[in-house]
Amino acid sequence: MTIYSENYENTAQQIIDHVGMSIVIGVPLGIGKPIGLLNALYKISENDSSIKLTIVTALTLARPVFTNDLEERFAGPIVDRVLQDYEDPLYEKARKLQKLPDNIQVVEFFFTPGNYLNNHYAQQNYVCSSYSNVIHDLEPYGINVLAQQVAHATTGSSSYSLSCNTDLFHGVVRQLKQSETNNKKIAIIGEVNLKLPFMLGKDAIVTSEDFTHIVDTGYYKTLFSIPNEELSIQDHLIGLYASCLVKDDSCIQIGIGKLSNAVSSALIMRHRENKQYQDLLKKFAVHEKFGKILRSTGEFGNFDKGLYASTEMLSDGYLHLYNEGVLKKQVYDHAGLQRLLNLQKINEIVTPELIDTLIENKIINLKLTMDDVAFLLDFGIFRPEIHYSSGSLILSSGESIAADLSNPSTKKKILDNCLGDKLKTGTIIHAAFFLGSAEFYKQLHNMSSSELQHITMTAISRTNTVSWSQELSQLQRQHARFINSAMMITLGGAIISDTLENLQEVSGVGGQFDFVNMAHQLEGARSIIICRSVRKHKNKLKSNIVWDFPSQTIPRYLRDIVVTEYGIADCRSKTDSEVIKSILNITDSRFQNDLLVKAKKYGKLPKNYQIPACFRNNTSEHIESHMRSLVKKSLLKAYPFGSDLTNEEQTLQSALIFIKNHNKCSFIVLLCRAMLFLANDNQYNSYLIRMNLQHPKNIKEHIYKKLVKYSLYKQMKYRLYSL
Repeated sequence: MTIYSENYENTAQQIIDHVGMSIVIGVPLGIGKPIGLLNALYKISENDSSIKLTIVTALTLARPVFTNDLEERFAGPIVDRVLQDYEDPLYEKARKLQKLPDNIQVVEFFFTPGNYLNNHYAQQNYVCSSYSNVIHDLEPYGINVLAQQVAHATTGSSSYSLSCNTDLFHGVVRQLKQSETNNKKIAIIGEVNLKLPFMLGKDAIVTSEDFTHIVDTGYYKTLFSIPNEELSIQDHLIGLYASCLVKDDSCIQIGIGKLSNAVSSALIMRHRENKQYQDLLKKFAVHEKFGKILRSTGEFGNFDKGLYASTEMLSDGYLHLYNEGVLKKQVYDHAGLQRLLNLQKINEIVTPELIDTLIENKIINLKLTMDDVAFLLDFGIFRPEIHYSSGSLILSSGESIAADLSNPSTKKKILDNCLGDKLKTGTIIHAAFFLGSAEFYKQLHNMSSSELQHITMTAISRTNTVSWSQELSQLQRQHARFINSAMMITLGGAIISDTLENLQEVSGVGGQFDFVNMAHQLEGARSIIICRSVRKHKNKLKSNIVWDFPSQTIPRYLRDIVVTEYGIADCRSKTDSEVIKSILNITDSRFQNDLLVKAKKYGKLPKNYQIPACFRNNTSEHIESHMRSLVKKSLLKAYPFGSDLTNEEQTLQSALIFIKNHNKCSFIVLLCRAMLFLANDNQYNSYLIRMNLQHPKNIKEHIYKKLVKYSLYKQMKYRLYSL
């Protein structure tokens, strides 16, 4: 029987009393963490060292720890405004300080990117696992408690939604139930938060009976939201190249981060502003440079039939694609029906001809069985009020018709009285978890139930593998394009997405390996890795295309398509020399020669090979000169999906990043120039007010003021976007 509570501390104590003094609690990644319950368990364990508490999770979200006063002046008000009363996990503050009590352990399989590079505790308690293998890989930890936030339908209802995290719940529950048969005490807890959208899907909807405990305090904290990042011109160009590899009437998965937003923005431009889109492709000679891969793999027109998304993470970009009519293709969980739709033998309008096609293809029988009628009802081909009884169809009026389509007169009665209007239960988006901006959560909350029916929250075993159904995976994910970001790419086509050269973990494997692997399993599917060709660190430019790297997320035997701001490299089924040539073609020209020399030195390219002239002008200046007109026409925006930052904050952010990118030596030079910068305050007044530096109170604030003014001057002078 489910135990209900209105108090986190009581529930935490009940769990300890039931399970024992050794708690291994599994909680979801992202916003599904039951933070009220976790914090209660943490406090009890902190005060009682005889309790052993292990928290197994991923992607812990918390307020940032500011490294300096200038950073706090800028980001502090934004964090307070966006996160409001969001409650940080107590374990996270202690973990960041590396001061967790000896009896409390935190294990993660995916980090908030870049947050723990200098955190020895987190680095030592990271488990390297691909998303689809997480349940198996974490089994040895002996999870005995599973808890997550849930949405509640209505007061008094026994229906709940797993909402943001359907990814691993049912798999872990099966594991727990199995251990329970071996006399192991377990607990499964739902922590109610009505600020979570009530998402649908058979994996999302659960009842109170699925939990041992449900805690509902009646007070619901703000969900952690992630502001959209600014897109650079280079980001937009990566999005452009990736977008022309996507076919209409296909399946997409777009990874996480600002490059993914760039892809979404480009897909919308292709659909809504196709002439300008085509003009941009011509401006960069895309057809001339990359015609072969585009002819075999890409398209450039509107999305008349639309796209379907199968993704581990649902985020802002998908909803914008849905709102703009790009995501609109529906798929159905019936192989026969989906095959007929793919072959265009039927469409979603229910007609008498549809019934004939179903008979011809042996999907239903001439003499309808109970299973046939159940199928016809499930997919809206028959009206919902029709039911089957002893070989007859019963109408809402009570009239009975023999369920026999072989008899012409009976068939006419069935067609006249039983047919629905349109196929139903179609899905436009399958997703396993979601995370996004406050506006993203608001839209999901405000969606009608008919709209939400098209977004099916499901298990990671479905979104990230084909094992749930090889046949339906192939049919639903036709011409799939799995698009994911990388940190670096080797010249041989291996992908680095999660680890530094010293093996410090930046983020995690996540689902990237799953999707790349799936692209090689599904006929017609392609993996597209998107990556900036260069990065700036401490005022020094570095190439993200490297000769080799010790830790690789995706091995080169799974190489496929790579996209940078300089174009497209088709690496699948190619020789090493072909791969190296194509990746050199999309490398920044400042680094091409060094890589070319290495390739020749190790015999991977002929000694006389030269990079074609059309690829030797791969520079940011060349890109920006071509893109300025689109920026002026507002076809390319720094924040195409809006921002939580004000205009002043957007400009300030660029100025502060400019400061941060300096190393110690170059920062001293910057500081000297700033101190000699004598411009009037008037032009910068609104920015100084925002940073509370308009009237400095001490020497440090005087220095800050000078530094901010000079950095604003430099950014305004060279900034491509005008806000």
